[in-house]
Amino acid sequence: MQITLVTDEAGIERCHPLMSLLRPHLSRAEFVSAVQRLQAEHGYQLVQLEEGGQLRALAGIRIGEWLHRGRYLEIEELVTAEADRSRGHGRALLAWIAAHARAQGCTQLRLVSGLQRHDAHRFYEREGLRHEAKYFSLDL
Repeated sequence: MQITLVTDEAGIERCHPLMSLLRPHLSRAEFVSAVQRLQAEHGYQLVQLEEGGQLRALAGIRIGEWLHRGRYLEIEELVTAEADRSRGHGRALLAWIAAHARAQGCTQLRLVSGLQRHDAHRFYEREGLRHEAKYFSLDL
């Protein structure tokens, strides 16, 4: 198992099929453009987990800071290939991200997940993440 940050355009393109399981509305070109813009303007990073030369799991992360808790790392996307679920890939990726967050001076790891993703929520809870807030939004 190898976990690395994705930094180049070819690597971003390679991530599109897996990310499209979670973000199906983005074409390959839209995905590459959005990731590059988010990397340049907001510190977004893609983290990939490979095994046997295949991309097995992927996360989109970014570091932020709030007054009430200080510096944190937010996982904006976390997806594992359907055939690769329950094989430890998500757990390994979460552990790598938590270590990366600590190394960056973060005091908390955060993740926002859609209400309909019940299986994902059970996984997050098994991995020690707790449900501590409600997230509200308003489409503009």
